[in-house]
Amino acid sequence: MDYLEITQISSRHNLTYTESTREWFLGNERSVKEWRRLASLRFYQDPNLLPTSTLPVIQIENYKGYGAWFDEHYTLPEGRLLDLFSIVLYDFVSPRLKALLEEAAVEAYFTEVAVTIKGEPYPEPYYLLCPRDMLPVFDEENSLFTTDTDTSGKLKIKSVEHYVLLNNEIPENQKLFYMYINGKSSPLMLRSNIVEKMKNSGMTGIKYTPVDEMRSI
Repeated sequence: MDYLEITQISSRHNLTYTESTREWFLGNERSVKEWRRLASLRFYQDPNLLPTSTLPVIQIENYKGYGAWFDEHYTLPEGRLLDLFSIVLYDFVSPRLKALLEEAAVEAYFTEVAVTIKGEPYPEPYYLLCPRDMLPVFDEENSLFTTDTDTSGKLKIKSVEHYVLLNNEIPENQKLFYMYINGKSSPLMLRSNIVEKMKNSGMTGIKYTPVDEMRSI
């Protein structure tokens, strides 16, 4: 089964956030990392395990996008926010995308978070997407990449011009996972049959990149 990288479309949409939201997700705040870590532990240990802090309201100051402008009261579907948007490395999904992913039984946990736009509550919650698995399936022998050393002198991957997956190392029924790459951010990979369902359902804000077209400079 093929996999595609899932990212937010950034070239056609622009979201700006309040200072407090930027500080929480972009600064030194570690609570969101704790949320993701504990979300993964739920799969292996205690499903009732909860972090000690709560996710803050995501405060969006402005949003522009083709075919998805908000009207005065942000009504749906005329003023629908993207089905997927990202703050740094954290992905948030709409209720309808969450439902589709849950129906497909992807390996992920979803944490609810409220959203405001220019101070007005958005009429639906969003969900922090917490994939369960990070798989070491990057084929270093056949991929094309450059390397560099970190501050400790260890060799790290710097840029990737051509990705190859170790398909035989991916569990047969795996649907969603992060691809571990030494020294690089981990691409989020989704099974192609679920990608087709998302496309057919008209999910917005998502870029689907086949493995042979992936680049990381």
